[in-house]
Amino acid sequence: MIRKPPTLNKSLSWIEKKNVENTALILCFGLLFLFFIIQPPLYSPDTCSYLKGDIYRLPGYVIFLNVLEATFGASYDVVVVGLHLLVGFTGIWIIYKNFASYFNLKNIAKLLFLAVLIFPYFPPLLTANNLTSEGLAYPMYLALISFSLDFLFRNKRKRIIPLAIVFILLILTRGQFIVFIPIFIFIMVLGMKKQVFKAQNLSLLILIISLPFLSGLMDKTYRKINHGFFEKTPFSYVNATALPLFVSEKDNVDLFSTQAHKTVFNITYNKIDQLDLLSSKVEGNTRDKYLMFHNNFPVICNQNIHKQGRAYFRKHDATFLKDFILIEKACKEMFPILLKANFKEWGQLYMSSIIFGFGYIWVLMLVLIVFVASLFSILKKYAKETVFLFFATSLILSNAMITSLATHSIQRYLFYNYFLGFIVVILCLRKIYHFYESRTISGNAMS
Repeated sequence: MIRKPPTLNKSLSWIEKKNVENTALILCFGLLFLFFIIQPPLYSPDTCSYLKGDIYRLPGYVIFLNVLEATFGASYDVVVVGLHLLVGFTGIWIIYKNFASYFNLKNIAKLLFLAVLIFPYFPPLLTANNLTSEGLAYPMYLALISFSLDFLFRNKRKRIIPLAIVFILLILTRGQFIVFIPIFIFIMVLGMKKQVFKAQNLSLLILIISLPFLSGLMDKTYRKINHGFFEKTPFSYVNATALPLFVSEKDNVDLFSTQAHKTVFNITYNKIDQLDLLSSKVEGNTRDKYLMFHNNFPVICNQNIHKQGRAYFRKHDATFLKDFILIEKACKEMFPILLKANFKEWGQLYMSSIIFGFGYIWVLMLVLIVFVASLFSILKKYAKETVFLFFATSLILSNAMITSLATHSIQRYLFYNYFLGFIVVILCLRKIYHFYESRTISGNAMS
């Protein structure tokens, strides 16, 4: 009887395992698709603003939603949910396969990783059923990170093209991920070292650097075509000014040099003063003050700074759409002034916001420790696993910091990096295990 070579047996075994896993994944995604597609689509105020194509909405999801509504009419919302699921499960498939292979995840770790990836589709987020930008942004972010793993750690240079395309589409859908580029560039340069100045590598670097500018140009062009203003999406500084206003004092009005800024400050300050929504009105510690801000952010920002600021500029001959631009520009100039005047208390509440986003301060501290330790380690020696720890913790921390700066820390803005947190835990546990294993072996050898 002729036996097959061992190498062939191993190869067939691997193929068989892959086929079983792929079948299981397809079955899982199929059942989940059927489960979620029969759930009703969820509308929110954000949905309405996307459908109307409001000037303060990024173009990505506006175009997506309106094209589907124009194509499918009254039943468009079911189609949206279906596409959210199809695109979402494609993104999960891509990153699950890539990460499971690269990090050699065992079966239990694979199941847990898959559960973390699927979690956003269940309550409270309901990413697929909710007709908001997260339905597209989440799978695009997963694809972006997967392509980044290929480019930075697998040396697959051709991945730069899909990476660039996905990044632009993602930024035109949710702008909070703009910080991805400096982190990516830092790791790219660190890995290439002196070779970064070679023609091919330098051209790749220039392409990456140009992506934020290209996406910004596309955003402005869209707004010029649809609203008549060559401006980026207005609302960032309006959001960011909410916390400095919350901790401000009445006499801060004297810090502004223009009458418009003085008036906007007075009307917005007086309203939240009347509603007892100022930090000075809260009895308690820093966390209590942050929770007051967190729970009343829409009142302090959307219904106050944005609404009243726009109303002020409309009274002074601004057109309906130009008032959005003017209040954004006003807040851009007011933000640093209020921040400087109340920096200590703002800083305390800003840190409370970051901690709140992580759930517990010890979780934040652990992420910070891994971030700092991995940074010092890779500056000495470029080890890919350690570099990935730095990459992942940088993305987790930067997203939390940007979210806390621009708005309030809610799960809707932070869930994107849960899967990275899971991988960080796996890698850290492995390092701890290998460390103690090596010490045990060393101890046994000496004895």
